[in-house]
Amino acid sequence: MTTAQPLSGFPEAETSIDLALVERLVASQAPKQWVRLPISYLATGWDNEVYRLGERLLVRVPRRSLAAQLAERERLWLDRAAADSGLDLSAPLFSGMPTAEYPWSFSICRYVPGVSAAGISRVQRDHYARQFTGYLRSLHAVAPPEAPRSAFRGRPLRELDDATRGRIELLPTAQRPAAQSIWEAGLKAAEYNGPAHWLHGDPHPHNTIVQNGPDGFELAALVDFGDLCAGDPSSDLGMLWLHFSADSRDSALAEYGVLKGSDTWLRSRAWALRYAMLTSPLGPDDPLGRIGLETLRGLLRH
Repeated sequence: MTTAQPLSGFPEAETSIDLALVERLVASQAPKQWVRLPISYLATGWDNEVYRLGERLLVRVPRRSLAAQLAERERLWLDRAAADSGLDLSAPLFSGMPTAEYPWSFSICRYVPGVSAAGISRVQRDHYARQFTGYLRSLHAVAPPEAPRSAFRGRPLRELDDATRGRIELLPTAQRPAAQSIWEAGLKAAEYNGPAHWLHGDPHPHNTIVQNGPDGFELAALVDFGDLCAGDPSSDLGMLWLHFSADSRDSALAEYGVLKGSDTWLRSRAWALRYAMLTSPLGPDDPLGRIGLETLRGLLRH
């Protein structure tokens, strides 16, 4: 059995997935009205292989055990986050079971028409900046005490200090002082001490679906809530550096209630540095890798 080739910098797949496997999983487990729909490969992500199922559905198949755990979190908690936020978060419509040839659960979800925001330019993404932060403001409802936490998102920055400094040391020597300055400014900012809020966890451009409207690209949906968790909203807000140009980003943040230079802005910028360092190794041939490299250059110029 062959698989789609992993993109440079992606974690290695821990199981083999191909079209034939997905066809067998759907045929043996999906509701009857879906089993005869055509299936076609769509994309390989960090965590999942994604296939189209007919015109209106997607099959998401985890490619590693951690992704399967994140998918289970999504299934358990996404409806609660939707209820708390008042947003339609497109929870999976069906969850399949492991089989003798595939070790984890898989999901069938609604397909959202549009394109990945990672495939358009930063100037084009600026058109949906206010929509994006408005969506995050709604999503960031106060989470219940039992909501899941993440080891990598929404945490106090000091808990990620060693790992972040290790990544800074991998940057070219000339970039390290600026990166260290941004990170240390985030650490010196007042820690978040409010209630834990629902977070998407990974709202980067490739998890953002947009549609081309009469005045430019518009937000259609955020997808892949596998990193759904509760914590400091600055973790999600750091992704605005990956999406938008400086003026659009800061205007959108101000509408959210975050002023440039404030403690939340400084923590968000430190998160942006982390995200840029995580995505840039994907390289210029990958859309998210290009965004990471571009974001890193912008951050380290200022």
